[in-house]
Amino acid sequence: MDSVGDDLGQSMKQVLQALEHRNGMSAERILGRLDDLRRREDGLKEMCLQILGGKNGSTPELRWTGCAHKILSLVSGISTEIAEIARQISKINDGPDLPIAKDLPVMARLASRMLERSIRIALHPDAVGARRIMEEDSSLDRHKDDFAKKAISLVNDRPENSQSVVPYVLVSRHLERVGDHASHIAEEVAYYLQEQAA
Repeated sequence: MDSVGDDLGQSMKQVLQALEHRNGMSAERILGRLDDLRRREDGLKEMCLQILGGKNGSTPELRWTGCAHKILSLVSGISTEIAEIARQISKINDGPDLPIAKDLPVMARLASRMLERSIRIALHPDAVGARRIMEEDSSLDRHKDDFAKKAISLVNDRPENSQSVVPYVLVSRHLERVGDHASHIAEEVAYYLQEQAA
């Protein structure tokens, strides 16, 4: 799971760079790496299911395996969101430069930081760190809501840009979903730690 987490974090950083530099070619390369990452995620999830199905091991080990399976499912969701961001970057690259573009990297950095910390917490369970990630999720939600308001305002002011705004809005939505998944990973870890303490 460690290498999957590293690769996922690296993919998020690369998509952030592609977004900041409007680099559609770089975004396309990320899609290829994400396909390989998804295959590894699926293999690890299958391994967890085999362990759980065989019920070999102590109760704490089985609890952690169940938690790991849930985390890997969330990681798969993050991979999907990163892939969708990469696809939208190609569309942004083909369109006009809009003033709302400067707001996306702020959201992307916050989502990337949440992802990085959630992976670290999944590998080294920490209840305090998990709570911090869950609290950050509301900040990312506010950024997305503010971004949506700016996008609506831009379309109202310049209707000719309505189609060009769509990929930007979708990127903000996918970034918010990355944060949601990172927060859910933190919740799974917190729940696991709470069960262990009981």
